[in-house]
Amino acid sequence: MMDVMSKEGPYRLIVSLNLDRHAVLVIGGGAVAERKVRTLLRSGAGVRLVSPTSTEALAEMAARGEIIWDMRDAEQMDFKRENFAIIATAPDEAGGIAAMAREERCVVDVCSDGGEGDFALCAQFGADGSFVGVSSGGGDPAGAAAMKRKIMGFLGASHVVALTRNSPLALAQTGLWAGELERVGVAVASRSVSSHGDRDRTSELSSFGFGAFVKALEDELLACRGDFAVHSMKDMPTSLPDGVVIAGTLERGPVHDVLITRDGCDLSSMPRGAKVGTSSVRRRAQVRAARPDLECVTCRGNVGTRLEKLKKGEMDALILAEAGLERLGFGGVPRAPLPFITTAGQGAVAVETRTGSPLEGILRSLNHLPTWYEVTAERAFLARIGFGCVCPIGVNAKYGDGELELTVDLYPPDKDPSISPEMESLRGRVDSDESARALADRLWEMVRDRPATRAMTDMGIAREPGL
Repeated sequence: MMDVMSKEGPYRLIVSLNLDRHAVLVIGGGAVAERKVRTLLRSGAGVRLVSPTSTEALAEMAARGEIIWDMRDAEQMDFKRENFAIIATAPDEAGGIAAMAREERCVVDVCSDGGEGDFALCAQFGADGSFVGVSSGGGDPAGAAAMKRKIMGFLGASHVVALTRNSPLALAQTGLWAGELERVGVAVASRSVSSHGDRDRTSELSSFGFGAFVKALEDELLACRGDFAVHSMKDMPTSLPDGVVIAGTLERGPVHDVLITRDGCDLSSMPRGAKVGTSSVRRRAQVRAARPDLECVTCRGNVGTRLEKLKKGEMDALILAEAGLERLGFGGVPRAPLPFITTAGQGAVAVETRTGSPLEGILRSLNHLPTWYEVTAERAFLARIGFGCVCPIGVNAKYGDGELELTVDLYPPDKDPSISPEMESLRGRVDSDESARALADRLWEMVRDRPATRAMTDMGIAREPGL
């Protein structure tokens, strides 16, 4: 074990424990509990989880028989059965649970307060048959985790290959993630992959289904021909193939759509019959609702190609994502803001890697948590209602001060004037993946029987297989 100790930390000794002789009790089912459980399982420990709720990953571990999950609150009797417990609950609950444990002479790690516990689980990983652990003695867990990432960068993932599409935007976004990895000591090389959406630039995106720009990279990732893949989060299906995981997202860029015209006018000022270039079902529905006299025409290709088509007069306006313009250096292009709720994940850059790889932990440590909560809620709603690229749905979340506001904009899937667009919002406290998903579930229950929602489900376009 490696000990990097803070002088202020209460823990002064790191020991090795024979986990063949002990099981560990984990109280709590959130993201912190999930990280602790993963560490314990990698070390060969038996784990019993006690929590009325859990993250999706913990539930899957229980379903596979990797852990035992008691779906209830902790009781005093729990601490009679085990010698070691990790309390990964909210701070206002942890003290009372720790007191129960001590009454039964069970030693505890209190994740929310290092000084309250009896021991601390090191930030650790396996390398070349050894376990490497880093501890600040409970004084600076974030610092210990940062040191762990540096060591992993040298030992487990010092040189990695990024898989990316060859478009200018994809390359720019891959460069952003490469920069984050290189900042923690991981050297990155890139390899371009051609996706189905890149090869066919004439068909409507909706004809491909969701994931036209993602699957080819995932296939290469699963074949171990690269270590991670970078995607625009808005392109990613809500269900992933076995063996890969979205490990994080960068801090979100602008979430809005903008209108670009040759004369700089806004949507309300465009002449009747003007042609607006977009291949998005959602954007077409939103334009139709705001200006039914305009004509939406298919416009595919990278951002530079689309701007050239506009310049040549093939259309009168373009709708583009503001984040893409900025990342490509087109921030100076005159544009008019659009008042639309955009699609799940817009403005966020996701990174995908193989589940359980050494790189996964490093990427998770670089995840921008406020953005992560936002896109988790948006994608959870999308999973309820269907494919983002083939449904006229806008969904956007905004996180701040511990609360997340989730807004959904629903449009009928055709030109039926009897069904009006509907918008609904919901706000709630969010401090974990599961609370973000729970907020999305509550919003879904509010809108599932609305006419626009029913029209989509009746037409069979708003249901992703297995959801």
